[in-house]
Parts: sequence; C-alpha cells; structure tokens
Amino acid sequence: MIRDFFYYNPVKIVFGEGKLNEAGTYAQAYGKKAVIVTTGNFFKESGLVDRLQKILKVSGIDSLHFPDVDPNPLNTQIDKGAALAKAAGCDMVIGLGGGSAIDAAKGMAIVLGHGKPIWNFCIGENVETISAKTFPIIAITTTSGTGSECTQWAVITNKETAEKPGIGADFTFAKVAIIDPELMASMPPKITAATGFDTLAHSIEAYTAVLSTPITDMFCEEAIRLCGKYLRRAVKNGKDREARNGMAFANSLAGISISVGIVTLCHGLAHSIGGVAGTTHGETLAAMTPATMRFSMKSNPDKYKNITMFLRDEYCTADRYKVEDSIDDVKTLIRDLDLDVPLSKQGLKEKDIEKAADGVINYMGGSITNDPSMPKREDIINIIKQSF
Repeated sequence: MIRDFFYYNPVKIVFGEGKLNEAGTYAQAYGKKAVIVTTGNFFKESGLVDRLQKILKVSGIDSLHFPDVDPNPLNTQIDKGAALAKAAGCDMVIGLGGGSAIDAAKGMAIVLGHGKPIWNFCIGENVETISAKTFPIIAITTTSGTGSECTQWAVITNKETAEKPGIGADFTFAKVAIIDPELMASMPPKITAATGFDTLAHSIEAYTAVLSTPITDMFCEEAIRLCGKYLRRAVKNGKDREARNGMAFANSLAGISISVGIVTLCHGLAHSIGGVAGTTHGETLAAMTPATMRFSMKSNPDKYKNITMFLRDEYCTADRYKVEDSIDDVKTLIRDLDLDVPLSKQGLKEKDIEKAADGVINYMGGSITNDPSMPKREDIINIIKQSF
C-alpha cells in the first residue's frame, strides 16, 4: 500500500550540453535586467560571465556582474549585492556557479523583493516570512553538488554569530534551472569529489528521512546509483562526458529529493560545524557521514541494504547484504575520493564540539526531527567526536 505523501517542485529544468545558450530565451519571461551572482572572478576571467551576458543581450536583457560572494555566502555580502542590484534597476537574479552562488542569488532575491536585510529571514523569535515579493531567480549550475538549482533552500553564514542556517520557501525555488554538463568539465578533481559527495549525502539522507516519499525514493535510488557508477570516473577524468552527465543528473535528482524529503542529522551538523569552524561543506559531510549512518541505520535497515545495492549498481534481492555494508561502501568511496579527512584536520577545535552540537539543536532542528533515529544532544556530541 502506498503511504500518504506530499510532493511539490515548480522548477523548470533545462538539462543538456549547450543549454547555456538558451538562457536568454528562458530569462526574458522574468525581466529586463539581471544581476549575475558568482563566487569570485573566476568565471569572469574564464570568459563565462561575458558569454552569458552576450546570450542575455540577444534576448534584450541587460545585466551586471556581482562577484563578491564567499564559498560560505555571508549575510553582509548578500545585503551588499542586493543594494547594488537595486541601484542598477535589476528585476531578476541569476546564480551562476555552485551552491554558494545560487544560494547567494536566492538571498539577494529575497532582499530585493522585501527591502530588508537577509538575516531578518534567517533566525530568531521574530524571523520574517519570505513572500511572493521575492524577485525571480534563475539558477545556472556549474557543479554537480548542492542541488540548489532544484531546491528552495539557501544556506547563509553570519560571521558575527558563527551561525549557518538554511532558509527557504515556495518563493525561493528558481523559475528556471539550467543544467549544462559542459560547464562542469573544468571543475578540478578536489571540487568534483567534494560536490559529488554532497550529492550522495543528499540522496542518502532524503532516502532515509522521516519525510521521504515514494516519489523522492525513486529519485534518491537513481541518484545513489549514478554516484556509485560515475563519481570516481568524474574525479579521475573531468573530460569524461558520460560521467559528467551522470553526475549532473544525479545532482538534480538529489536536489529535487531534498526539496521535499529534506536532509537529516549529517547535513545539520555540516551546517553548524561550517558556521563554527568555516569548514568546506562537502569535506565536512564526508567526515560525518559514516558516523551518522551507523547511528541511524537501525531505524531503517531495509533502506540501508538498498543503498548498498544501488551504490554497487547490482539489481538483486537487497537481503543478500548486511546493513553495515552500506557504511563500508561509503567509507571506501570517501577514501577513493581522497576525502577521508577528520574534522580535527578541517579546522574544528575540540573546545567547539559542544558549540557545534548546540548549533544543530538551536537552528537546524528540522534535521534532527527528520532523522528517524531522533538523536539527542549527547548522541550528537558523540557523533562529532567519532568524526573528529
């Protein structure tokens, strides 16, 4: 019997090699002037920003470039970018890059629409509601990682409070997501590995989550299979078109899945630790995933057996596997990707372990209630210590 579920994802997905060339065609429905958000000037120097601006211009869309975004986008940077975009008369926001650029674009769209600092919409007793005033967002992804192009979620960092919450609403879904695997061919192996592992973590967490649905289960299973088949290949040879296509599709499937199934404890921890220690998201997930899987696997043993089956791309009876096999396979993948770096070597200090645990509880509580194992504070501290 099919269990009750809710599913919603309004993003228009445009997938395929060369689809960047259609950006203007899709964007012209949403405005006349765009601010293009990137993390730094790499895409300006490589010519990608200029290429996109020319494509937009053909469709009658003017644009300006805002590159001042960190890998962990800061609330102050989002406010600054929105102010510049408002002064220039922009009426839509384009995120060009990985999750950082797209998350910042979502934040800027909120600020532009509401006229208030982004942190007003993040945390606190008087947190404000994100409404339909949010400016249109177009997401053009250049990585196979966060899935942000297909979700409503954005992660914002506040250096002053050392907090890194996720925010989102129906109005922060991109109007259009352009997923062009050709844009990912230049990703260095390290970034390919870290962003690709983020895709796998999204898939595992949404698959085993309380809010999982029959629809997202299908997406997660295929995303896990694609990661098992293609992630190592994409890291080894960035010009492997089949592998790049496979990981781009896995990323989108995983993104759609977390827009409904959301994430569980591991991502909550990665956000909190990133806020406390400034760690890189994908690498933090790699350090945390085996311990969180081990803690959670007893709550859903059949799905953990399925994870093994899909990672190995073996179609058989999942009962042939042990529950622990999925953890072993993930650990092997982490080693193969050269991501087996403990939290202690990523910048987290032992004195900050409890602070990181409290961060999950205080502003990423949804990742706890969505985890069927229902971890308590002492469990969270122990998991961090196991990954330290």
